[in-house]
Amino acid sequence: MRGLHRTIVLALAIALAAPAAGASASWPGGGSGSQSAKAVSMPTGNTPTAAVSNRSVTVSWTGSTLPGGAAISTYVVNRYDTNGNAQTIGSACSGTVSATTCTESSVPGGTWKYTVAPTLSNWTGGESGQSASVTVASPSLSFSSSTTVTSLPTTLNGTIAAFVGGQTVTFRLDDASTGTVLSVPSGGGSSITVTIPAGTTNGAHTVYAVGSSGDVASAAITVAVPYTTTTTAWDLRDASSGSESNQSAASAFVDTRTFATGVWPTAFNTNNYLEFNQNAPLPSGFTVTGGTFVFNFAAGASGDTACFWFEVRRASTGAVVGTHGSSSSPVGCVTGTTLQSFSTAISELNTTDLANDNRIRVYARESAGKSITVERANVTGSTPSTSFTLYPLSYTDASTGTPATTNWALAASGGSAYTTASNWPGSFTANDYLKVTFPSYIPTTATVTGGTFKLAYRPTSSGHNACYYIEVYSGATLIGTHGSTTTPISCNSTTTYTPDSVSLPEINTPARANGAIVRTYFWVSGSGTRTTDTDLAQLVVNYQ
Repeated sequence: MRGLHRTIVLALAIALAAPAAGASASWPGGGSGSQSAKAVSMPTGNTPTAAVSNRSVTVSWTGSTLPGGAAISTYVVNRYDTNGNAQTIGSACSGTVSATTCTESSVPGGTWKYTVAPTLSNWTGGESGQSASVTVASPSLSFSSSTTVTSLPTTLNGTIAAFVGGQTVTFRLDDASTGTVLSVPSGGGSSITVTIPAGTTNGAHTVYAVGSSGDVASAAITVAVPYTTTTTAWDLRDASSGSESNQSAASAFVDTRTFATGVWPTAFNTNNYLEFNQNAPLPSGFTVTGGTFVFNFAAGASGDTACFWFEVRRASTGAVVGTHGSSSSPVGCVTGTTLQSFSTAISELNTTDLANDNRIRVYARESAGKSITVERANVTGSTPSTSFTLYPLSYTDASTGTPATTNWALAASGGSAYTTASNWPGSFTANDYLKVTFPSYIPTTATVTGGTFKLAYRPTSSGHNACYYIEVYSGATLIGTHGSTTTPISCNSTTTYTPDSVSLPEINTPARANGAIVRTYFWVSGSGTRTTDTDLAQLVVNYQ
């Protein structure tokens, strides 16, 4: 213990010059007579100095001597924190040091003080006073590039410092392996580059530099990549008559909105299929887990049995990326006309790039050679930030061997259009509208910076004039109105579609973007047929 010393007894046979005033002691010997020895006090150590070089501390001190001038050649070195707590000291300075200097390597970052105490045989002298404080820098990682990442993948430049020389350093993002591995030069620092990969979610992240000898440093970054999601609405309610009717896309929901295919052969044939092209709303570069194809269908008659198997294909190339079931082992069968649901894992759809480019081709047979009824054909899954459902933009029915494609009218301009079920009134009323509900694709942690509603419309019959304004809802809550009964957004009296883009600043949170509802109020002038055709209804959402 510091400030204390112990007394040692030395045999007279040791040639030491003891001072005359030294204490003496005697004890019985092994034979007759008596023997004696002098008691010598161990000295206190001399206060050391400490010098830092990177992660090493060199401790030096003046040697101690015994009374009479004999030098002491071994010492114990201790390290303390600023609160006086003893620390575990590195190997070069641990145990007994046979010199008046030692260098402790790989010293942890912090502020330290050192002491020394002389030792001789089994005895230890008093601990010296503590050295002046020395500060060892902790391993550090810093970036010279901006730590707000706005595109992926991206490379950040930076520096690591105060690492123990000779290590290899691996960079990890939020515990996921990424970036490069490099050797640290003897100086303990190095210029580095770290790649932040595509698919990193927006938000706060930590980059770790992990040394092979145990050094760890970290630096915070923020990923704020701007994304744009454009999606159509499959949920359509037509209140042109004054009351809503469900006109949603067949095969999108479990809502009794179904379609019947053509007649199928009684045995599987690869020329006879039903193909679904899903929408592509997901940002690229992310992993997908839990991919599932959900298919609801029924046979053509009560006593019939229909079976199916399917392939997952690339919509862009037609390439097969996964096969589920076969002609000899179908995925599922249904007997009778009651719709049944089948959910099949499609783990091969493991990235958002594949999910955005997927096509499901269903092969079927019907025991009596009849049509089958389809209610739903969706793909579901999850990204690191949100779950999703993909809906068919179109389906191609080749059940008879001759393909015929049906597009969802609101998904894209050109091709098919949706014609309202009833005539519009000659002036705006609160009960006459088209209502579309958009699916949810925006992560709940995102920062939403606005939306745009895109609509393309025309009066069905020439010679009429159609005008509209819109209301925007989040659930049952009205959050925005654009145009009015007296100042419509636009009017169209031609047979050409009018494409409008309406800014929706009220779409400013994920909750408002996900499941957004737009009511479009129309009136059409003139007599006779006063319906409208809608060629496009989309919601564009910008977010980070």
